Amino acid sequence: MQLRSLLITGLFFICNTSFGQQNEHSVKGTILDAQSKEQLSGATITIAELHRNTSTRLDGSFTLEHINSGTYHFQISYIGYITIDTVFAVNSNIKIYILLRNASSALSEVVIAGRKANGESEIAAKRTEQNAASVQNIISAKAIQMSPDVTVGNALQRVSGVSVERSSSGDGRYAIIRGMDQRYNNTLINGVKIASPDNKSRFIPLDIFPSDLIERIEVNKTLTPNMEADAIGGTVNMVMKNAPDALYVNASASAGFNQNVLKNGFDQFPVSAINKQSPYRANGPAYSATPQDFTRDNLNYTHKSAPVNTFATLSIGNRFFKNRLGVMLGGSYQNVYKSYNTIFSPGEFQDGGQLYIKHFNVRDYSTELTRAALNGKVDFNINDKNKIGLYAIYADLQDAQARLTTDTLILAPRTVPGTGQIWQFGRSRYQHQNIFNTTLQGQHTIVTDRLKLDWSAVYSNAMSQVPDVAEYEYDGGIYADANAPGSAPYKHPDVLMDYDRTWWKNTDRDLTGIVNLSYNNTTRNIPYTVTVGGLYRDKHRVNEYDNYELRPVPNSDGSKQTWAGIYNYKWSVFNPKGSAADYNNYRANETIGAAYAMLKFKIKRLETVAGVRMEHTAQDYMTDVDATVEGKSGEKSYQDILPSVNFKYLLNDKTNIRLSYYSAIARPSYFEIVPYNDKAGDDFVVNGNPFVKHSTSQNFDVRYEWYAKPNEQLFVGAFYKKIHDPIEYGFNFTGFQNSQIYQPNNYGDAANYGLELVYEKYIGNFGVRANYTYTHSSITTTKFTSFRKPDGTVDKMYPEQTRPLQGQAPHVANVAVLYKNNKLGLDAQVTWQYTGKRIALVSPYYEMDYWQTGMSIFDLAAEKRIAKHFSVFVKVQNLLNAKYEVYVNKPVINDVRVPYQDPASGKTLTQRSEYGQVYQAGVRYIFKK
Repeated sequence: MQLRSLLITGLFFICNTSFGQQNEHSVKGTILDAQSKEQLSGATITIAELHRNTSTRLDGSFTLEHINSGTYHFQISYIGYITIDTVFAVNSNIKIYILLRNASSALSEVVIAGRKANGESEIAAKRTEQNAASVQNIISAKAIQMSPDVTVGNALQRVSGVSVERSSSGDGRYAIIRGMDQRYNNTLINGVKIASPDNKSRFIPLDIFPSDLIERIEVNKTLTPNMEADAIGGTVNMVMKNAPDALYVNASASAGFNQNVLKNGFDQFPVSAINKQSPYRANGPAYSATPQDFTRDNLNYTHKSAPVNTFATLSIGNRFFKNRLGVMLGGSYQNVYKSYNTIFSPGEFQDGGQLYIKHFNVRDYSTELTRAALNGKVDFNINDKNKIGLYAIYADLQDAQARLTTDTLILAPRTVPGTGQIWQFGRSRYQHQNIFNTTLQGQHTIVTDRLKLDWSAVYSNAMSQVPDVAEYEYDGGIYADANAPGSAPYKHPDVLMDYDRTWWKNTDRDLTGIVNLSYNNTTRNIPYTVTVGGLYRDKHRVNEYDNYELRPVPNSDGSKQTWAGIYNYKWSVFNPKGSAADYNNYRANETIGAAYAMLKFKIKRLETVAGVRMEHTAQDYMTDVDATVEGKSGEKSYQDILPSVNFKYLLNDKTNIRLSYYSAIARPSYFEIVPYNDKAGDDFVVNGNPFVKHSTSQNFDVRYEWYAKPNEQLFVGAFYKKIHDPIEYGFNFTGFQNSQIYQPNNYGDAANYGLELVYEKYIGNFGVRANYTYTHSSITTTKFTSFRKPDGTVDKMYPEQTRPLQGQAPHVANVAVLYKNNKLGLDAQVTWQYTGKRIALVSPYYEMDYWQTGMSIFDLAAEKRIAKHFSVFVKVQNLLNAKYEVYVNKPVINDVRVPYQDPASGKTLTQRSEYGQVYQAGVRYIFKK
């Protein structure tokens, strides 16, 4: 009886459970933006009757399990969107799609032409890529915010096909696009070129810009006729934050440390003690400098234990006067302390084309980087047909670097640095760079909506100042007396040596006017737009250079002074008038006039943008060398006709196939056309070249694009570049006694081609973002080598060598693994960036180029929401402490036992730098009305 009752009870339980399971269902769905179809991550779904809620994952999806049959009220909400209350009958497992409408779209407002809703989002960036006429890759403000990067230079390394040339402190400074170094690329702000603070070239140091003021970074890899043509590799366009639709506040504050600073401390010198002007600039050309004109305080180092890095940013914007006036203001401040260690073993050329090493340097760097920026954007809708806007940015970077060096003469039998003859150096170097750019723009509809005019008036100014680079040196060590063979080693006195004090200052000013007139219409159901326009730019550059050589005064008995501290010796000024009559003192002008015509049309699924651009360039310079010196001044001009065509075929709403061709140029840098003369040792002289020609190229691109979902993509592409007259350094005959000089020259043709792959995918709370680029290039230039004959005489030779372009790595890859949990309010990512081996420095000697080894850098970033508008975040850069290493593909011929060398490898390590990890933690506040 008990068994029967037990069986009946069990059967009743099983039946009841089965019945309950059959009446429990799941609700799955996706929440989308009603206009863009963007998948909204973090939207909240609430069932009022059950008091249950959940939130959407990275891919905009959600799941609610174990819902009994019935009819329920669903409430769907998302910040900045209109909340939806709706009713669903749940009688089975169901899947729903909800479209949320942006709250701002319900406002009565005048929208600025070309503005995009939610321009900082990753979805908006992908939508811009998909709709662009050219081949683009974009990184959004949201992606930058969640990344470990705090500068534009570092953020760029995440873009497909882009690697970076790093500064001495390890930060990304210049973009290398598809293996083309900074010479072949240009940098824009809001689509307009800016002035450069570099003292000799056109390059824009991207580490000057903090990344938190950026709405997105666009990398254009093909050109259309309305884009400036000096971009064989591509363009980097920094789009700054626009005025929002309603009140917007984004603020953060954080602090952190550099691991090397925590470990080794920090050496600091007083920047305020530096004389910002040289004696020549302060007192005039007739003045003779005295020892009292040179401070010693900037060579007095104080050791700190662990100074703290600090970061702060604020962006605030709103619209006023019935949304006709938009204002966005932003500011950023970063103060970063870094210390890093470098070993440096410079290779020396020996007869027979062999490599010889005799010096081993151990260098300890301490660098304080102070980065500040302010930007503002104002737009005003005069009426439905006329709009104007004013944009301005000021970016400032100050770099105070102390370098302490021990240089050991490392010849056999010495095996340990610090034994033998030793030179001790201290160097203080302070650089102050800034860029100011302001742009006034207008957009006008003329007569009808078919005819439109837009224009830009741009003032841009850049400055770089490196005042009073100071270095002391003394020579000592433990070694035997060369004049007493067999004598025991002994401690030699630390004898003071000669050294220099140097001032650099340059300014670069641009005045630019741009106008575009477009007409759109339809013929035989073919929509088209015809655009014509032009540009005029006037550039003026001034460069100032002053150098003084200081020599220790001999003691009264004729002996040399010994080191007893920076304040305890005397010196004389060898050249009290400085170096005013030097080619480094010059003024340069450049004017560019451009005009273009462009036709854009669409036939069924084929979009075409085709046209031609003409650019005329005129350059001139004037130096301060004596009037009798050849090359005191010079000028040159040239003109280019540059056709281009971009095809985009829309297989469907999610798939594009692109085919592009464009012509582009690269102008020589300002100082390269100045015939300066610089003695570079006993083997050769380095000269400028007024006859160097600008480079031109023919560029071809093909790319398949698949946007599987609004936030997912797959790109597969290929490119080919044929570069005519690339500018590289090599040897030329002077025509005098068969001598050769090393100078910038044009070397026939160079080829550069490769493949690109981009992939981004999200599943639930996880995502992966990856890209890979293969690049191959080749160029042939002349080098120097020599051979010693049996009779002891030496033959000089100038053979040709084929090599990749400088800075081009065959393999560049990025992978980011992302995690997002809206329920926990957590975002996290681990990133890997790989740059393959590449030429770091082109040597003038045959087969002795300096190669950087492949480098893998891992970073970590995470952000946790702690309240409605607040979150905390952490960033760790260089997680595994990757080393920067440079080598020469030759073994050394002398018996050198330098640390870190591997004789069996057949190559010689010349530099190894260790930057350490950088930790950062802070709090963020975001308010969007």
